[in-house]
Amino acid sequence: MRNETPMKSSETNSSDDEPPPQIAPAVDKRDFFLPGEGLSALLIHGLTGTPYEMRWLGERMAAAGIRVRGVRLAGHAGAPEELGAADYDNWYESVVLGFEDLRQFGEPNIVVGLSAGAVLAARLAMDQREAVAGIAMLAPAFYLPRSTMLALRMVQKLGRLAKTLYLYSPGDSDIHDAAARRVHPTTHLFPVTGPINLLDMSKIVRRRLQRVTQPALLIHSRRDHTCPMGRNVNFVKKHLGSAEKRCVILEESYHVITVDSEKEQVAAEVLSFAEQFRAPCSRAASG
Repeated sequence: MRNETPMKSSETNSSDDEPPPQIAPAVDKRDFFLPGEGLSALLIHGLTGTPYEMRWLGERMAAAGIRVRGVRLAGHAGAPEELGAADYDNWYESVVLGFEDLRQFGEPNIVVGLSAGAVLAARLAMDQREAVAGIAMLAPAFYLPRSTMLALRMVQKLGRLAKTLYLYSPGDSDIHDAAARRVHPTTHLFPVTGPINLLDMSKIVRRRLQRVTQPALLIHSRRDHTCPMGRNVNFVKKHLGSAEKRCVILEESYHVITVDSEKEQVAAEVLSFAEQFRAPCSRAASG
């Protein structure tokens, strides 16, 4: 409930001395396409997230001449009920459709995923094989905190009743940078089936992760509260089938590393990784 205060008379009104309330700027949560040549990159956001969390990285990649497609996963960036009506196969369908948009250009393709988007990226890499030249997994969500996973498995035992349950989170997104956290779109109400679907999808992909053989980049923050760094990084390093893989550990950011304190480092690492896949003619022209 909002506290109400009486209006002051004009003689005592001090509103001129008070700063106007700050209004968070509107953010673009739509999917996006940015032109480029020689290399295409598919960007995939995370669970309950929106394409906004991948847009800044996408703009940096496009500025370097890379063609970028930022997808919106089915059920996301809308009402909570829309997310409740979608499952991980629906999310993956969004990824495949976005990837097909890029394949038509006939140039090398890489996939970059954040959190649940990283799990979806791994699934795409193992399914599409040589059509995906490389994969970057940012704060991958192969494992959530143990207490969270246990609670979700208990709720899952409720069967159909679980589909009617919604979670309310009063907090902000897991972002260290205060300014980025204030403007970041946050989903406070979401269906419990969302994270349950993530658990089920992650379990399936974990069993097949050795089938991902493309060159890989893994970036995770030591201070990630959503997807524990140790368990996720150790698992990926041990089970990823890639012969070429690089792991970068961040020290300051939290979970949404594409918009957080070290987003410049994240972008630099992704761009450096991506450059090796650019078509030779395009690489020569940009040099």
